[in-house]
Amino acid sequence: MMTFMLVKSLHLVAITVWIGGMLLLAVAMAAWKKMPVAELSPGLRIFSAIQRFNQTATLPAMVLTWLSGLALTMMGNWPPSLSLIVKAIFVLALSALHGMQSGSFRRSLGRAELKAPAILGHAAAFILVALVACVLLIVLQPL
Repeated sequence: MMTFMLVKSLHLVAITVWIGGMLLLAVAMAAWKKMPVAELSPGLRIFSAIQRFNQTATLPAMVLTWLSGLALTMMGNWPPSLSLIVKAIFVLALSALHGMQSGSFRRSLGRAELKAPAILGHAAAFILVALVACVLLIVLQPL
């Protein structure tokens, strides 16, 4: 029981860092798109720091979220319910979104403008909707 609670705590911390990092990337990308070119040079130092945070904290937190979530599922011996499957689809979509954010942000660092798919303009909204959906699916298990 104690191991389960420790893994659950680790899972919650990892989710918090992962989602926080994704929201940070979404805000940074939105700011970058609106920033005049004259102000971009000092901003690149901040964007580089955000990229380092993404690589050293957000990405490992995503991996830890997946590993601890799978461990919790196995430790809990839960049958594959529809709620768990739908939650996994949301988590998979969040992982894909993080990959798109990270790649676009990293490739754009050496350029004067941010090159990113238009869908990333709605990243923050999707992140929040997916987070709420995942929490509701796990806590309430409506399906």
